[in-house]
Amino acid sequence: MLESLELEKDPDNISLSAQNIHKYFGGVKALEGASVVVSKNKLISLIGPNGSGKTTLFNVISCWSPKSHPDDLLEEDEVKIQKRFLDGINRKFGGKEESEETPSEEVGSVDFEDLRLDGLNAHEAALTGMMRTFQTTRNWPKLTVLENLLVAPQHQTGESFINIFFKRKQIEEEERINTLKALEILDFLEITHIRDQIGEELSGGQLKLLALGRLLMTAPRLILLDEPMAGINPTLGNKIMDKILELKVDSTIFLIEHNMDVVFNYSDEIFVMARGKIIAQGTPNEIESNKEVIEAYLGADY
Repeated sequence: MLESLELEKDPDNISLSAQNIHKYFGGVKALEGASVVVSKNKLISLIGPNGSGKTTLFNVISCWSPKSHPDDLLEEDEVKIQKRFLDGINRKFGGKEESEETPSEEVGSVDFEDLRLDGLNAHEAALTGMMRTFQTTRNWPKLTVLENLLVAPQHQTGESFINIFFKRKQIEEEERINTLKALEILDFLEITHIRDQIGEELSGGQLKLLALGRLLMTAPRLILLDEPMAGINPTLGNKIMDKILELKVDSTIFLIEHNMDVVFNYSDEIFVMARGKIIAQGTPNEIESNKEVIEAYLGADY
């Protein structure tokens, strides 16, 4: 099994590097040293059985969830409880209290291009040029499709209350430019005909396209997509993937997907997770014939 992937790639051509990532929930090891390196302007897929840690890895990469240290396990918590008990006994009977433990050395890292993301929150990470979608779409249900797109751009002058009074011309120009961009994106996604429908009236497929459109309004250089095909009929799914494929000109796509037809037909490279680790990576042809991948999905006796 691959404990850590050491990939020989041109550093200038790397969009994302996540190395030795651990994530624990109590005593549950969701991620155990997972590593991925994603090249620029490629469509890279992350696959694996349910519960293998794919979305958890996305959450850590996008700073929605902090990574863990390998020492942060339930067993370690029990040791700390025992230590605090002994310290209490020492204090009560005049003994010398043990000094606090020195924090463990930091391990694991997430880098987007030349930026270290460790320690950022999700909002700060989104401002770097990396954006993501979720398994459940997070659009504004009471706004129209067009309005959903118009609220997406970052650092809008009109976000400041004072600017409403002193920078009205600048705000109007920004709104004009953003509206033109939004209309171009709606045309690109072929959903111009629903521009005036509110979010809660849309079908599942339309909501997926809207989420993608809102993401494109921010002009991201790295796009993380968490199961964009979930709940979508195959015809619309292929249409969405064709649109996503066109984004490789300006962006890198990192995709979690359970639809193996989509994964093997559209991916430049595939990472496979099992039990919180990356167990394989390669081209679709290499992954399709990988014995360890087959065992992870179908069992060792297959």
